[in-house]
Amino acid sequence: MAEVRTQNGTGTSGVLAQVAHRAKVSAGTVSRVFNNSSLIPSETRCRVLSAARELGFRPRVGVRSKQIALVTEPPHKTVMGGYVNTLTQHICFALSRADAGITMITEDRIGNLTDCWFDGIIGIAWEPETIDILKSIRNIPIVWLSDNFSEFFHTIYVDCHETGRLAGDYLTRKGHRKIAVIHESDYTGLGRVDGVAEALRSCGCDPAANLLKISNKMPLHLAVKQLIDAGCTAVWVTGEDMKVLEVNWLIQELAGKRVPEEISLMGFENPGISEFQRPSLTTIASPLHEAAEKAVEIVLSDDSDTLKKVRLSNRLIERNSVISLK
Repeated sequence: MAEVRTQNGTGTSGVLAQVAHRAKVSAGTVSRVFNNSSLIPSETRCRVLSAARELGFRPRVGVRSKQIALVTEPPHKTVMGGYVNTLTQHICFALSRADAGITMITEDRIGNLTDCWFDGIIGIAWEPETIDILKSIRNIPIVWLSDNFSEFFHTIYVDCHETGRLAGDYLTRKGHRKIAVIHESDYTGLGRVDGVAEALRSCGCDPAANLLKISNKMPLHLAVKQLIDAGCTAVWVTGEDMKVLEVNWLIQELAGKRVPEEISLMGFENPGISEFQRPSLTTIASPLHEAAEKAVEIVLSDDSDTLKKVRLSNRLIERNSVISLK
């Protein structure tokens, strides 16, 4: 029979009775759910686990390892070498070193999250349905890799506005005053654009006239044509999904422009790739390994009450794709 840890020291039989009463099932059914019996219907299992979470009870099967759910994008949305793919690898390695069990739940099957018992959840996901389900889960630590839901989850994040300011300050120091940003249209992408706008304002330039904002939903060949027609001297591709490599090819091979002599180019770091481009790319490097290690530390700490907010910083890697106009 499963051992059960409680917040108030209640014995196993008392726990089963309380959960059974709340879930409107028998104590035997609760015991079978806690022991991961496959005989319990999914709807009943969800009801029992929800009741247990609401009451602050934690089933423990012997001395098993902690079981952590990693919620992430479905494979068809994940870019090899991109942000989600790389961060997922780092988190899995960190959990493995801590002898924790890992269940990966992609957003296209997010309903499975409430059908099993987990000791903690790490989220690298963005869909509203996913966020709503995570908000509904109580009494287990949930770590979110962004700061826009810090009132609900532990959060580990890099300030997107600060990142934009880092890129904008670098380009303006190099003398660039007409800058294009190819960005995501989400919270993070728009925050990065705002940071570049602030950098332009700080050197006396009006962002309305000097900052070209291009959503990465636009076909990249059209984006490149637009920034060339607008007379931009530099472009920052903000996504960690290797779109900067496509933009580099389109500028040089399709448009026939030289990087950086005619157009300077910045992106996000893709280890083992960015430095070997032609030219080697100046990039912003995200602290993905550090974020993964911190996420695992927090999710295994078993604290779901005092929400932690951990701010990390990106760094600039200067190579050969940005020229000085001064």
